[in-house]
Amino acid sequence: MKMSWRKVFYILLGFGALVVLAASYLMSLIQAVPAIYEKELKRPLSTYDEPLQEFLEVVDNIQDNLHLGDDLDYEVTQEQLNGWLATQLKGNSRVSVPSGIESPRVILEGKSQTIYFTIVRPRFHSVISLQLETRLADQPNAIELKIQSVHAGSLAIRLKRIFDEIESAMIRSGVDFKWKAGTERTVAIIHIPSKVRTKRERELQITALEFQTGSVHVTAEVD
Repeated sequence: MKMSWRKVFYILLGFGALVVLAASYLMSLIQAVPAIYEKELKRPLSTYDEPLQEFLEVVDNIQDNLHLGDDLDYEVTQEQLNGWLATQLKGNSRVSVPSGIESPRVILEGKSQTIYFTIVRPRFHSVISLQLETRLADQPNAIELKIQSVHAGSLAIRLKRIFDEIESAMIRSGVDFKWKAGTERTVAIIHIPSKVRTKRERELQITALEFQTGSVHVTAEVD
């Protein structure tokens, strides 16, 4: 079947337009900002003053408990965690954040938890969200994190590079982090040191890790 050059031209033009539209749609999905994350980013830093102070007091109290050998029983709120992330993370030499990752926040939704952050590149940026399910693992002093989904904007993705950066950031921060065998890097195990030293060495055993909407409750035995 013969076809005029004009018809060929219009077919190619129409196909090109579809490609451009599809690419534009994908970019709009990738660059979408989840409303709950956007709300956290727009929050004035001054509103974190009180929850940040509460969080720092919790940290000081934990240090005192470890020094005295008292058991731990604490609740930390989403607001306190985000207060620390918003005001204390940047420039903190004790925590390693991969280059190009900015503005992390956490949303605690009971059984699931979502970590949001922004990937910034010279010509591109996107909000990444990791939805997790966190619980105590079967082995002592270990926490299991199951990655339920990963999104770039509103587009579900599975990028090897993101998992590589998570792993390298954990290692640089001195966290004992391993992917659980046979899970294709969807389940991670974090081991908490059982020996903790303040002014003397203490044995630490985590006994409970309970997430509720907006908070997490942790208990541990100290010897």
